[in-house]
Amino acid sequence: MTVSFAKDIAPLFTDGDARCMRGMGVYLHEYDYMADPTGDASFADHANARHVLARLDGSVKPRMPPGGPAWSEAQLALLVAWMSAWLP
Repeated sequence: MTVSFAKDIAPLFTDGDARCMRGMGVYLHEYDYMADPTGDASFADHANARHVLARLDGSVKPRMPPGGPAWSEAQLALLVAWMSAWLP
């Protein structure tokens, strides 16, 4: 299964989600931000996307999106499928 960021992932984030998170330096609709391979103190690689996933799946609080509803298992699986090219 080939997952496209522009066609499959970016549309999962509402414009409101993107505006809210942009104010915090998180660019949900931008491929270059979400696919950035750079790591940080929490993740050795692809920290931007991994932080977003952790907030979406609830493994890190507060959960995204703020005010809900939480993403479905299918939506989370689609994001993970897109990330699968670099997930261990």
